[in-house]
Order: sequence, then C-alpha cells, then structure tokens
Amino acid sequence: MDQLVTQSVGQFASMMRGTRVTAAAVALMVAGGLLPHALPAQNGAAGAASASPLDTNRLAASRDPLRGNTNSLSALGSSARGQQEAFERNHRLGLRFYNGGADASCEVPLGRICYWNNNGDVPPPAERADAKLEREQLLDLLGRAQAADPKDDWVSGMRVRYAVEGGFADVALEAARACGGTEWWCQALRGLALHNLNQHVASSQAFDRALAAMPTEQRCAWSDITMWLDPVQHEPYKALGCDGWQARNERVFRLAQPLWMLPGNDVRNELFARRTLSRVHSLGRIPYDLQWGDDLLESQVRYGWPTAWSVQNGGVADPRPPQVIGHEPTPSYDFMPTVEAIENPLSAQADDWDPKRKKARMRYSTRYANGYGKLPYQFARFRRGDTTLLAGGYRLMRELEMGRAPYTAGLTLDRLDASPARTVTKDSAGANGALLVPFLAPTIASLEVLAPVGKRAARVRTVVQPLPADTRLSDYLLLQRGDASPTPSLERNAGQAYGSLEIEGGTQIGIYWEMYRQATPTSPLQVSLRATRLGASFMQKFGASIGLSKALTPVSIRYNDNGRPDGGAGRSLTLNFPSVPPGDYQLTLMVSGAGVTDSTTQTIKVRPKR
Repeated sequence: MDQLVTQSVGQFASMMRGTRVTAAAVALMVAGGLLPHALPAQNGAAGAASASPLDTNRLAASRDPLRGNTNSLSALGSSARGQQEAFERNHRLGLRFYNGGADASCEVPLGRICYWNNNGDVPPPAERADAKLEREQLLDLLGRAQAADPKDDWVSGMRVRYAVEGGFADVALEAARACGGTEWWCQALRGLALHNLNQHVASSQAFDRALAAMPTEQRCAWSDITMWLDPVQHEPYKALGCDGWQARNERVFRLAQPLWMLPGNDVRNELFARRTLSRVHSLGRIPYDLQWGDDLLESQVRYGWPTAWSVQNGGVADPRPPQVIGHEPTPSYDFMPTVEAIENPLSAQADDWDPKRKKARMRYSTRYANGYGKLPYQFARFRRGDTTLLAGGYRLMRELEMGRAPYTAGLTLDRLDASPARTVTKDSAGANGALLVPFLAPTIASLEVLAPVGKRAARVRTVVQPLPADTRLSDYLLLQRGDASPTPSLERNAGQAYGSLEIEGGTQIGIYWEMYRQATPTSPLQVSLRATRLGASFMQKFGASIGLSKALTPVSIRYNDNGRPDGGAGRSLTLNFPSVPPGDYQLTLMVSGAGVTDSTTQTIKVRPKR
C-alpha cells in the first residue's frame, strides 16, 4: 500500500517542547481533552470577526448544499449523521499498529500530511472485526435513511462511500442508482460505483452526464488535471483556460490509459472517482480527523483514497504520539507519460512510459490487474500495397509472473487525432505470438497482455513508422521454428512468433521475412544472414574476419533464392543460434541481385541458459 501520514502542525509545536507533533496526534489529544479547541479551518469560508475557528467551520459546513438542510432532515437521516460521527471516532481510536514503513522518508510533503510510495513494504494490519460490524450497521441505517428520503445527498454519498470501503461493490451501485437528489451528484456517484466494478464505458457515460449537469465553475475545477502534470506544464496548461482543457485532457488521458485494448478509459474515470469520493470525505469525519483542506484533496486526486488505516510510532524511545497512516491500494503505478511524449506523442518511445518512476505526480492501482510489467516484444513491418502491416510479437517471460492461462492479448494503433484507433485482440492467447494490424502513417503502437486469472498485465508502447512505398525487403519476424512449407505466410506464422528479440544461446529459432522483388532460377537473389557480436574490440572483429573466432560471428548463412512456385513474397528458414557468450548480437538479413542490395537489421540479446 502507498502511505499517507499526517505531518507536523506548527501551531502546537511550542506546546510540546520542540517535539514534532502530528495533526493526527493533535486530533487524538483533542478527543482525550488535552487541548481546549479543535484545529482551525484550512479552507473554511470566512465568518464574522468574533467567530471562533470552530464556529467558522460549522458555518461553512451548514452552507454546503450536499449536507442537506438540518431543518428538513428525516429522522433516519439525522440518526445516520450521528452514527457516522460515532463510527469514525471509534474506528480511529481502534486502529491497529503498523510495523512497516518505519524507515520511510517523506516522498511528497502535502501541507499537514506526508506521502510516500510503499509498494514494496509489508501489508497493513487487518481491520478489526468490530469495525467491520459497525460499518455494516452504519450501512444498514444509511440504506433505510436513503429509502426514507432519496433526495438526501449526504446519505446517498455516505452509503456509496461505506459500501465501496467495505467491499460491497453491488451495494454501492444500488445506492448510487437510488440517489434522487442533485442530478450531477447522483450521476457522479453512479460513475464512482461503476468504476469500482470495472464497468469503464458505463462509468465514463455517468461522469459525462455529471459534468454536463454541474455548474460551470465546478465542472472546470473537476476537469483541471494540473495536479497530474509536471510542474513545467502548469503555466501553459493554465493559460489554455477551462474551454481549452478538453482537447489537452483527452490527449493526456489517452496516453496515460493503462491498457488501450480495454473499452472506455479507466484512468479518466479514476480522476473523477477520486474527485467524487473526496467530495464525500469532505462531508463527514475521516480517520485522520482533520478539517478537510487542499492537502487532503491533493493527496487523493494524485494518489487515490486510502482503503486501509493504521497507526504507527517510532518505537519505545519515540516521545511522539502515534500517527495515523492511510494506506492506498498497492501496487500502484505512475501511468503518466513524459512531458516530451505529451507534447509530441508521435515521437514517443517506450522509455517515455515508466510506471515505476520516483516522486510520481500521480499513481493508480487498477482493479483489473494488481501488477504491471515491461512486456518483451518485437515489432516487424510488412508491405501490403500502400499499407504497412505491423506484426506485434510478445513473449511472457517467467519474471513477469503472469500466472496461468488464459491470457488476453491486444495490439492498438492510435495517432491521437481524428482518425479512429485500430485494435485487434485475441482471447485465450498463448504465452507468445504476434498480432497483426495495418496502418498508413506514423502511429503509437500499444502491445498489451492481460492475465485475468493472475490479475497481471504487461505492455509496451512506442511509435512505429510505415515502410516506404518502394520498400523491397520487409523486417524479419523471429519464430519459434521455421516454416518448411513452400508457401510460408505471415498470417499463418504469426501464431508461432517467438515474441521477442531476447533468446538463449543454443536455441533453434525460425525467421520469417518478405521480399518485394522477383527471384527466378534464371535470375536468383543472393540471401545472407549474419550475426555479429556488438561491443567487440577491433582485434576480436579482425580475428573473426579471418576465421579465428566463431563467438563473434556465430551465424553466417548464404544461399541463392530461386523464388517461390507461386511468386509469393514470404520466406522462412530455421536457424540454429549456437551457444555463445551472453550479450547483444546484430542479426542482419541481406538480399542482393541485379546490382541492388537491401538489408534489415535488428539487435538480438542472448541471455544465459537457465
């Protein structure tokens, strides 16, 4: 779980003789009667000059239309508000101690709180059984209160919140659908509940309806993605203004979408789900027991809402009271691309997406996959008239821990313009293979594999260029074995693609390529295939050139191609790649004839045998 812990509150520091006091500790001391007043408002509306901070907070709260009019609440609605206060108070005081993350540093300070990424730490302690029971009792009361008054926005929001928090996804959706109050609020709650159920298209539609029904100022605030952007982008983004954000947001959401092969856009839904649940949290107590403010809002918009809570201290020698820690779901990832990829998407490369980036502007833990890996792949291009056919090969290595089959594989090409994206998916896909998609212009290719059983995903995303119209030799595609038939085809061999450019020494592999020029017995073409170790010294290369070292040139094949009986373009052969030292080898295919030579080269990584 990612961690969010409350930080020091300066106004009480002098009372503790220089000891750092956390805001959560202050809240606990208030509950114990050690301090005379609650914390002042962080973002409360201004009250009368003589009003205390507590009075100002209550005045601001009373003006919040989602809280409801205290003079017109149903008896059950009023009771639910009191029970929610009691539940959160008991929940906080009964939190269990957490033994992980004691050495964690503050990765992102946010006002009164501190965030750090805890993907590799121990899980939080299990919630107490009595807290689960009390939450279910509160949910039961909220259900009866909503039935008594479906227009009570506070009740609807709290019922969805605690259903999500308790793991009752169907109850959350039922509560959202039963909401009969403010239109935008009910639609946002539906979007949240549907997103929680991985119903991405329906969730997007609900959030669209919510945004359309919102007051303009609020819609702009909810659509602002500044918190997710690199600071160098903040000023240009703000300069676009609310009306100019939509196109930029669509680009960012698309580039940040974890899996393009899935319908809808769950990362966009996640933003609005965070906005919605943060709005619910602002209406009542949360375990931190802090007055709602911009720091809590930013933490949830950037990193999500906690799904577990604990307390922690620094040990017996630490004089500080226990600190409350919120644990967001893990593992979570930074799905945002680099600034360069956002500004020039058709120049993006695979390294522009780094899900494990440090000090991320956002992190997101998808509900359909609890782990993401870097997918071993190979892209190879083939001519089809004026169109290029892209073969996206993938290979599920043991290190990915994808779990058992079935797998779903997908290849999507998207230019991020008015032209529609092209997607091909394969259910019950094997652990390796290739998917084929045609394209005409430079485009972003996203090759993805999802393991529903293991709840793991792997992907690679980069720009591919079409072949020139006068191309005479395609790229080559590595296969598990060569096609011995006289008429090999890409479509037939795609299913047994090797899937990456990383092999073991001593492996037998196949190669498929296409030649777009005629070869006949009377006018054959000369074909050569040669592997050369990269990074070798001059003397090593010289020794290889005079036959003293086969390790530097482990593959060297030459033969005449007399053409296919049917005149087709496809070619295939089987290659025994010998046992050689691990490293990178340049594998070059060369075709010559009539004074014209064409070649295609890729770098093969040879790893040690296991």
